[in-house]
Amino acid sequence: MELINFIFESSTVQFLIFLAKVVGPIVFLFFLGVNILSLKKSTFIQMGFWQDMIELKNQKAYGAGKVEKKWLGITKRLEAPNAADWKLAVIEAETLTEEILTRMGFGGETFGDRLKKISPSQLPSLNDLIQAHQVRQNIVHDPDYRLDFEEASRTLGVYERSLRELDAL
Repeated sequence: MELINFIFESSTVQFLIFLAKVVGPIVFLFFLGVNILSLKKSTFIQMGFWQDMIELKNQKAYGAGKVEKKWLGITKRLEAPNAADWKLAVIEAETLTEEILTRMGFGGETFGDRLKKISPSQLPSLNDLIQAHQVRQNIVHDPDYRLDFEEASRTLGVYERSLRELDAL
C-alpha cells in the first residue's frame, strides 16, 4: 500500500497525470476535428447528400432520369415501320426491367427466376409482366415468331406499367 501511495505521490507521476489531463482533451479535440473535416471533404458523403437532395426535389429515385432516357429510346423504336425494331424494343424493355429488378435486390439467374421471387403485392402487374416475358421469350427463341404492332405496343405498356410500379420511371 505504501508503494502505491509513494508512486501516486511522486512528483513525476503527478506531472504525468497533469499532462494527461491537459493534453488528453487537446488530442481528443484534434482528432475529432480531423474526423469532422474528413467527413466534410469526403466526396462519398457529399455525393450521398446530394443524391438525397435530388430525390427529395424530384420526388423520384436518384438515377430515374437515366432510366427515363433509356425508356424514351425504347419507345421510339415503336415508331419504326418494321417488326424487327418492335422486337428489339420488347427485348430492350425486358433488359431494362431486369436491370431495375437486379438493382432492387431481386436475385435469380434469369429474369424468369427474378419474377418468381416477386409477389403480386410487391408488383401488381406481375401476371401481365410474366405474359410480356413470354412474348420476349418467343421473340428470342422462335425466329419465325410474328409480332404485330398491337402486341408490341401492349407488351411495352406492360413493361412501362411495371417500371412505374417499381418507381423506376
